Amino acid sequence: MRSSGGGALAGLVGLCPAIESMRRDVMQLAPSDVRVHVSGETGTGKERVARALHELSPRAGRSFVAVNAAGFGDELLVAELFGHARGAFTGAVAARDGYVAEAEGGTLFLDEVAELSPLAQARLLRFVQEGEYRRLGETALRRADVRVISATNVDLVERVRQGGFRDDLWFRLRQERVLVPPLRERGYDVLLLARHFLELQAGARGLAVPCLGAAAEDALLAHAWPGNVRELESEMLRLVVRHPGGDVGPEQLSPEIALSPRPRGSLKLALLRVEGEMVREALARHPGRQAQAAAELGITRQSLWAKRRRLDAGIEHARLHERCYPRRPSREVG
Repeated sequence: MRSSGGGALAGLVGLCPAIESMRRDVMQLAPSDVRVHVSGETGTGKERVARALHELSPRAGRSFVAVNAAGFGDELLVAELFGHARGAFTGAVAARDGYVAEAEGGTLFLDEVAELSPLAQARLLRFVQEGEYRRLGETALRRADVRVISATNVDLVERVRQGGFRDDLWFRLRQERVLVPPLRERGYDVLLLARHFLELQAGARGLAVPCLGAAAEDALLAHAWPGNVRELESEMLRLVVRHPGGDVGPEQLSPEIALSPRPRGSLKLALLRVEGEMVREALARHPGRQAQAAAELGITRQSLWAKRRRLDAGIEHARLHERCYPRRPSREVG
C-alpha cells in the first residue's frame, strides 16, 4: 500500500488537451494540503493521479495508503480505517492501528468512496473535519495529520441528491476536483499509451518489444475501450507475452479489439490524420525552422506549436514508427 516513489507524472502519459489540463491541475494542487476528489470511469487511472498528487507534495517522503472502500463490509471498513482495540469484535485477537495511522504525515487515498456506508460516512466526516478519530472499541480520541484524496467512478452529485451520500461529507472531500478522461475520448493517446505499456512490460520481462502495424493501430483507435487504460495495459501485456519482438497485425489482437466497428466521429479522426501528416511533412522540409513550416501551411507559428501538441499522432506517432520500422525513410524532425 505504500508509494514506491519514481517519476510523479510518469504514469500520466498523453498529449491530448484533457490530459495536459489534468497534469496542470495535478501540479497546481499537489503542493497544497487541499482535499482533492478524483472522478473518472473505471480503469482510467484515478489512483495514478492520486499518487502523483502525493509524490509532488511535501508529504512525498511519507506513506501513500490506498483503500478501496468497496472492498470491506460496514464495521470492518471502520475498523480497517481507524483501527481497533483487542476484542472489539469477533476475530479481533489483538489491537491494530488502522490505515489512518499508517498514513500519518502522508496521504490516504479512498477509492470508490461512493460505496461508504452511512456509518463509515459519519466516522469519516468527523475525521476530515477535525482530524480526530477513535479506534473501534475505544473511547479515547486520537489525532492524525493526513491528507485525504478520494475517488469515484459514479456521479456523486447525483448520489447526494438521491440521499445516498452525505452532502456535508461531499463538500469537505471535494475542495478541489480532478477529472480523468475516458480513453475513448483521448484520440491518438491510445497509441502513445500502447507503446508506453509495450516498452514497460517488455523491459520488465527482458523481452523484445512488439511492433504495432498500421492496421493494428487502426483497430486500437477504433475500439471503444470500456475498460479504459487498464484494458489497454492488459492487452499490451498479452502481446508482449505472446508475440515478443513480432510484428502485430489485427490478427494478433484480442477478437473484441480486432473486430471493433469504426466509431462515430471517424471522419474527424481521418481529418486529424491528414492534418497531422501535413504538419509532419512541412516540419520535415524545414527542420528546425518552425516559422517557415508555419508559413507554408498558412498558419502562425503559435498555431503550429499548438497543433504539434494537439495532433497527438503528429511527431510522437512518427517516432514510434521509426523505432518499429527503421528501414523506412526517416521522418524525424528538428
